[in-house]
Amino acid sequence: MQKIEERSLALAGLIQSCHLISGVAKTGMISQDSLTCCLETIFVTNPDQTLDVYKGERSIRTGVRLITEILGAFKIREHSDTVHCALSVLSLEKRMRQTPKIMLSVSQGIFAIQQYRDLSGGAVSDEEIISRLSKLYEETASIAGPRIRIRGKQKYLANSLNTSKIRALLLAAIRSAVLWHQLGGNRVQLLIGRNKLLQATNRVSKLIS
Repeated sequence: MQKIEERSLALAGLIQSCHLISGVAKTGMISQDSLTCCLETIFVTNPDQTLDVYKGERSIRTGVRLITEILGAFKIREHSDTVHCALSVLSLEKRMRQTPKIMLSVSQGIFAIQQYRDLSGGAVSDEEIISRLSKLYEETASIAGPRIRIRGKQKYLANSLNTSKIRALLLAAIRSAVLWHQLGGNRVQLLIGRNKLLQATNRVSKLIS
């Protein structure tokens, strides 16, 4: 897989996490499989290849489709909340990189939660794991700069479990944003490199169809 195709996978991961965040905020609902796929990426910290982060291509199918719709079909207004969240996460991830102490705290926190998972045998979608991921986000990423504003319905945003899921998914989005940066991704490519990125995404799409 070429570097630009790997980059498109990382962007798909970011977009997919933000799409799920928007869904929870607006409807209070998320499928267990989708939640699990996104949260598992947080714990893949030393992959041999980009696909290892997403446990194979099929788990990232929604994100790949959304890239095509947003960058190719220009359905930006339709997915405005997802786009807003993704851009906010990219900005947050940049601020976090400028504060090594925060990045270290995130890494240590993820390691501690993984140890708890190993001992308890709990699934990544268990409420306790989600709660710990949410707390880790609050204690690290959320203090790196202005808080990310999530658009949705108050009755769902006021639900503590939904709030925890959103924060945990924000960590997953940051994981993909880190990978996007490591693979050479930047905001400029989303504009002037849009066509090449779309072509790479289309090649990835054919692999997972």
